[in-house]
Formats: sequence, structure tokens, C-alpha cells
Amino acid sequence: MTIKSADSFAAFASLNRYFALIQSSKPTLQQAEEAIICLCEIYGAANEKILLERGDTELIETYKEIKSKIMKEVI
Repeated sequence: MTIKSADSFAAFASLNRYFALIQSSKPTLQQAEEAIICLCEIYGAANEKILLERGDTELIETYKEIKSKIMKEVI
């Protein structure tokens, strides 16, 4: 399943709000998981599994780095 560019833009805006949130408070696990879904949508995938199946090494590496930053704030 691919994501439309409008959905991708909305996901980018949501992810941007998440990173603004973590500047002032600790996010919940649910907020972090929603941010990860937004991250996948930015890359045009509905979920992590679809994103990883693409096999694009550079994209996967970047995705994992950002995902790690998202999850680090929860732990």
C-alpha cells in the first residue's frame, strides 16, 4: 500500500509536532508508536514491514536512525 503525497505531508506535520513535544515533555509509548507510523508514511509506506521490504539500504538506515531517536525519548 502506498501513501498519497497529501498523507505524507500530514505525516510530516505530525512528526514535526512530536519532535516539538519532546522538547518540553516526555512522550508516552503510544505517542512514540504513532510518530513511527508517521515516519513510515513520510517514506510512502503504511507501516514498518512494508518499508523494510523495499530493501533500500540507505532508506532503511535513515529510518532506523530516526526511529531510534523517537524511541530514545520514551525510555
